[in-house]
Amino acid sequence: MPLHDSAQIAKAGKRRSKGGRSRLGIASGCLTCRAKHVKCDERLPVCRRCERLRLDRSPHWTQDHSTRSSRRILPPQTLQPKRRVVAHELGSALQDNHIQRSDDDLQWAIFDKFSGDTVSTLFLGNTDSVSETMPQWEHPETPAQTTATFLRGEEAMSCIATQSSSQSLPTINRLALPSTELGPDGLILGHEEFGALRHYQDEFCKVHTSKTLAWSFPVLLLEKASHSSLTIRCAVAVSLQDLDMRRRANGFPPSGAMLAETHFAQASLAFREIMHQSARTVDHIEAFATFYFQYIYLTHRPTINKAELLNLSGAVVRYLQASSIVEALTRPASASATAMSPSLRSFLSRLLLWVYREDVYAMGYGCSGKVARYFSERPKLIRRMGVISRPMYQLNWGTRYPTEQRLDDVFCAQHLDMLVRLIELESEITEFGWSTMGSDVSADSSSNSPHIEEKMSRIELDFSATFQMITMPDDNYPTSVSSLVEGVAVFVTIYYAWKLTYHRIAGMPEDKIQEVLSLLMQAVQHTIPKIQLKDLQRALLVAVIETRNPIHKEWIMSKLEPRWKAILSSTLDRDIRRGRRTTIWTLYESASDINGNW
Repeated sequence: MPLHDSAQIAKAGKRRSKGGRSRLGIASGCLTCRAKHVKCDERLPVCRRCERLRLDRSPHWTQDHSTRSSRRILPPQTLQPKRRVVAHELGSALQDNHIQRSDDDLQWAIFDKFSGDTVSTLFLGNTDSVSETMPQWEHPETPAQTTATFLRGEEAMSCIATQSSSQSLPTINRLALPSTELGPDGLILGHEEFGALRHYQDEFCKVHTSKTLAWSFPVLLLEKASHSSLTIRCAVAVSLQDLDMRRRANGFPPSGAMLAETHFAQASLAFREIMHQSARTVDHIEAFATFYFQYIYLTHRPTINKAELLNLSGAVVRYLQASSIVEALTRPASASATAMSPSLRSFLSRLLLWVYREDVYAMGYGCSGKVARYFSERPKLIRRMGVISRPMYQLNWGTRYPTEQRLDDVFCAQHLDMLVRLIELESEITEFGWSTMGSDVSADSSSNSPHIEEKMSRIELDFSATFQMITMPDDNYPTSVSSLVEGVAVFVTIYYAWKLTYHRIAGMPEDKIQEVLSLLMQAVQHTIPKIQLKDLQRALLVAVIETRNPIHKEWIMSKLEPRWKAILSSTLDRDIRRGRRTTIWTLYESASDINGNW
């Protein structure tokens, strides 16, 4: 190249770089561009340019590029020859996994009133049709390759199920290989089920936890309950259901619905039989894990059946009352003759908290809530359970638990306390909101307003340091704590979303509503890497309903998952025709009556 040509290119490059640089301390532009000192005219948390280039807020010289070369799409797993697990192998595997079962002998005769009204019966509908479509993996003499007939669309499976990290998580590899018999009832996992469980770890968990996936609670739950084929069936069902939703979002036809329903139906039948076995030793891990997965499966169906959710909520309460498990968990160890081990005690406390949270989430559809009311009458018990479950990860992962995760648990200990308070607040605001649906705020419902406002004030006071972390300028904390700030922002965003919801249904002045909305938008800009969380998606729904800024509305719509985006669009059109304001409750009404369109 001639020298004068290279000189001209260098001058042009200098002009472009000079024009593209922004002055230090510029106040406009998205957070990513401001952190990198790049000129940006958009007033969004992340501008379109940064999203297109997949830039984050951390400067490029602080990023670790060592893992970039290892990110590759894995080929689909091939079917392995069928393998049986003999009894002594299964027993040793359970000991290696440190599976602990409770020794409480529950009198299952108490559950006789479930007959005809049991949760399992409501889930199944006609059980005769289930027996006619008995899956192939129930017959060990049948080749496992025939299970592939239940699931079509290999293109969609390879596109979605294999988009995971090359560093496969250990639980699935230890749990079951394709075509491996699992449990005493002869459950055999085929290629599709194995792929669904891998999807459970790599993608499904991202919707339900903000913790590092390999050490998150859903993964630990699958490992602790891997001795139960009933729980594995439920996990496969919710994973296949989630895969189907993602297929629709990617333009592929759904193909795993029948397989998911079959697994769910078989699990429900088995659960009903267990409830009526009076001489059976109770396994609380299996019971609560089944309840948890049933909540998820029922609340993510295209059509929400409120009767099923209501009966599920009642079944959980009857189980709690019959087993007295809450009192057993919160009772001091010295006061119990047969005390649980600390690891089992903390794990069951956390699992019950997650069941409680799913029940409160189902209240949004105008049903369930019996578990929420059970704990609202026992506020000290539920907070005590939160304290007991703090060391849950360290106690149950043991020596495998990394040091950085232990430190993260120490820093985030108050987040668990805040989560318990937020679940309580969400329950009361949801009940208050449904009581005001279709009418003005009545005197009876408005009597709860001072109580809710007092709870919100206590949360802001007790966790003031958490709220202050969000209002700090970006340059005040190093990149090394950005993940901690993201975790804090998740809880703050959820809080402001519910405060905004309460202000609207309580008839607060518009300036107060817009003030809370601005705080919500300020917090949500820190949660972009975790925006797929279920609670954050609901917070975005609240924000998009209330915002008047078209740029903010467009940005929020781009972050919503396809299902909620479709529900929001149809609900807005319907409410405009009816001349009424769209609320989070009308969105839930639409979601529960979508008639399978999504």
